[in-house]
Amino acid sequence: MKFSTRLENLLEERNLTQKFLSSELNIAPSTLNGYLRRNREPDFETLIKLAEFFSVSIDYLLGVTDIRSPYILKGCYDDNEGDLLEIYRSLGPQEQNYLLQQAHIYYQQDLDTPSSRHKAIRSASTHFSSQS
Repeated sequence: MKFSTRLENLLEERNLTQKFLSSELNIAPSTLNGYLRRNREPDFETLIKLAEFFSVSIDYLLGVTDIRSPYILKGCYDDNEGDLLEIYRSLGPQEQNYLLQQAHIYYQQDLDTPSSRHKAIRSASTHFSSQS
């Protein structure tokens, strides 16, 4: 999806006029209209202003991702959870599915005892090798 379409959709979702947005962000109305008509592109500073105003990422505005805010908010997760989320998002769909299946296997095991830990690992490796 193109930047102009994303910007237009965000304006419509919030029932905002071009005039209001241009006033709020100190952008000339003709410049904003150029973004929407696809004959102008915003500079970095303007992209940042737009992303902050709409509470979306620049990647979302540019159509790189459909995730509006893919960045982890500080304090929402500990470091391990953040790492896991980042790894998950970097994987392809099949690998994401494998990771989720493995997480479910570990979740169902009592990993405090060594024998349970070995069972979970054997169960996961058996499960994944049977899918190959």
